[in-house]
Amino acid sequence: MNSIASQGLSVSPATQIGFGRRAGFGLGDFGINIFWNMTNLFAMFFYTDVAGLPNFMAGLVIFGAMLWDAVTDPLVGLLADRTRTRLGRFRPYLFLGAIPLGLSFMFMFRTGNLELGALALYAFATQIIFRTFYTVVSVPYGSLSARMTKDPNERSALAVYRMVFATTAGILIAAFTRDGAAVLGGGDLKLGFERLAMVYAALGAAAVLACAVFTREPDIDQNEPSAALRDQARMMRQNSAFWIVFATTVIGGIGSTIAGKAMLYYLKYNLNAEHLFGVVMFSITLMVMFCVPIWGFLSRRIGKRAVWACGASISAITTALLFFNPVETALVVTLILIFGAIGSSASYVSVWSTLPDTVEYGEWKTGVRSESLVFGAIAFAQKLSLGVATLFSGFLLDAFGYVANQEQTPQALLGLKLMISVIPFMAAITCLVLILNYKLDQARHREIVRDIELRESHSDSQ
Repeated sequence: MNSIASQGLSVSPATQIGFGRRAGFGLGDFGINIFWNMTNLFAMFFYTDVAGLPNFMAGLVIFGAMLWDAVTDPLVGLLADRTRTRLGRFRPYLFLGAIPLGLSFMFMFRTGNLELGALALYAFATQIIFRTFYTVVSVPYGSLSARMTKDPNERSALAVYRMVFATTAGILIAAFTRDGAAVLGGGDLKLGFERLAMVYAALGAAAVLACAVFTREPDIDQNEPSAALRDQARMMRQNSAFWIVFATTVIGGIGSTIAGKAMLYYLKYNLNAEHLFGVVMFSITLMVMFCVPIWGFLSRRIGKRAVWACGASISAITTALLFFNPVETALVVTLILIFGAIGSSASYVSVWSTLPDTVEYGEWKTGVRSESLVFGAIAFAQKLSLGVATLFSGFLLDAFGYVANQEQTPQALLGLKLMISVIPFMAAITCLVLILNYKLDQARHREIVRDIELRESHSDSQ
């Protein structure tokens, strides 16, 4: 479709969002990332080193539960797209899902003294229930950013707020989980994880509810029809901008998740510094928090794609340094990881400020708009990367000869190093190539929004 923005047509003023609603929106990601970071960083470790599941079985449990997301993510997206209430399309799901999400998360880390077979089934069942309610909350939450405003700079601001709150949750999980579980359990890690999960569940659920209270959606027509499924599917197929974001989310997520899961093992066995895991992760997430507003500012100056490419480049350099590092000490490794956090923060801001723009791109190409389907698909991409990475991590740990709570062989130690360096390096390079082929910059997006508004004005006048 040819652009017609050059015809000098006026554009309705962009929706401006005040501090209160930006902060309220960010609170939602604080809650969601308590659940996400705890699951991402510690579920595999909890299953293998605390609950006692074999490596591959633990990976299979998480990967198998991920397959359920292939059903729930698009289903919740479709349901949200058809929801019409006085609270909006998406906020009702935050109100309804927050408490069940917290409860399901709590039971996921409460395994008792089950035998191996029963333990595996219980872990799988609680994963399924947790991930269902996580989808009920996270997909509508993500869709809010596209619903609240169409202005690309305002969306960048929302991305900054959500990432500041998300990294605050990351700091909390990274800094206090390992030692906090030991303290709360009186040395019994299983009991400690159970009690800590109760605390995190309460915090996360409260934050999601606060987001639902403090955010707002534009008024919607209660009789507004929803697009047919085949039209929504066509929109997704033809939305090339979205598929680049999807691919980088999956590939980058696999690389970073494998590295993140291996880092605890690497510190414990390669560096004999397991006690420093909280300090290391705290330092990383603190750097992310510091850099997020800077990258948000730069995205408005040099463009989202340039910031995104910088992030992937820094990630590639960081992982290469981890492999070729001649001084493998906790201090040096931490400094390298802090440098890598600069790149991670750029990637976070870019993905979450770019994704809402793909909603308008799909609408412009096909005439079909569906925020919830786009965000449902990206939620699946996140969980797909987590599931694949966890399954692959379990396979690699077995392949390299890792045995929990034992002295590791040189082969196992090398394998852990490869998992934090070479594998995420390959993912970062692949993402960089994809990013350089992403063409939907701010100027192009504004042009697309003008074209959509012109079509709507012509349709209203007929």
